[in-house]
Amino acid sequence: MRPYLSTARRYRWLLAAILTLVWGAGIAAAFVEYTTTYESGATIWVLRAPAELIQRNPSDPTITSVQTVAVQQAELLNQLLLTKSFLRDVVQRTSVSGELAAATDEAKYLDQIRKRFRVEVLGTNLLMVSFAAHDPRTPPELVNAVLAVRDERVTQARVANTAVVGALYQKDFEIAQGQALEAQQRLEEFDATHRPPLNTVDEHVQAQLRLALDFAQVRVSDLLGRIDQARLAPELLDMSGMEFQVVDEPREQSRPSGGTRSAIVLASVALVAGAALAALLILLATHLSGMADVRLSPAGQIAAVPRAVGGEAAADRAG
Repeated sequence: MRPYLSTARRYRWLLAAILTLVWGAGIAAAFVEYTTTYESGATIWVLRAPAELIQRNPSDPTITSVQTVAVQQAELLNQLLLTKSFLRDVVQRTSVSGELAAATDEAKYLDQIRKRFRVEVLGTNLLMVSFAAHDPRTPPELVNAVLAVRDERVTQARVANTAVVGALYQKDFEIAQGQALEAQQRLEEFDATHRPPLNTVDEHVQAQLRLALDFAQVRVSDLLGRIDQARLAPELLDMSGMEFQVVDEPREQSRPSGGTRSAIVLASVALVAGAALAALLILLATHLSGMADVRLSPAGQIAAVPRAVGGEAAADRAG
């Protein structure tokens, strides 16, 4: 430990200059990031749509999710933000569309836009979508564009799902209608061949045929109602707006905000980098100094062995 402290004292001015340069640059960058970043967000109230208005595929075995509706909507937004097509549509609706067109690497530019979005769950039915940028006019535009494109994508998916469900119901309706016609035909044929008064066996058969016809007609009516519901449910959801309501609209901020996290990251990186660079310099300087001391020491002389004076006197007396 002592050699490292000695090296640090020897190069203290150089270390001070390095730390001042690295730490100063990092703190300055953090200060600029903090004072020039503007963040704007929208607070959204979400509700789970009634089961009567949700059209599910009858052949879909998906288990009902136990997540809260806010978590589901937040995950939906995060997943949409991961797609390039969604981000491209969002950016093209704002004033920064020119930057996207002029970008040499579109994927890198969209990735930078994605990193500035933040989706937070504030409660069971509350979430926030925010965006941070250096221009105070950009965040409200991007947030509004995200919500608009999200509504369009959800509507398109809902219409496509409705079409699939409607097609399945229509197929079942045609089958049920054929079964109802067949049951009606059997009952008419029986009535034509069996005139009253009927015996006990014929009455039982007639009752069975009428019951089968009633069941078939109920099935037809039920499927017809489901087809109508599948057609009207998406329109009712869009008209009510009960599923996704923007409580607080995004607004242009007059004061910097939202740069705290990035400023802390910049300052932390600068502090760690400066300390690591100083430690590396001390290690290298100590190592090189030790190698130089080894080279300067005499190669032939390893140790000095003291002579035994008493042994020489005894040898002289023996001689």
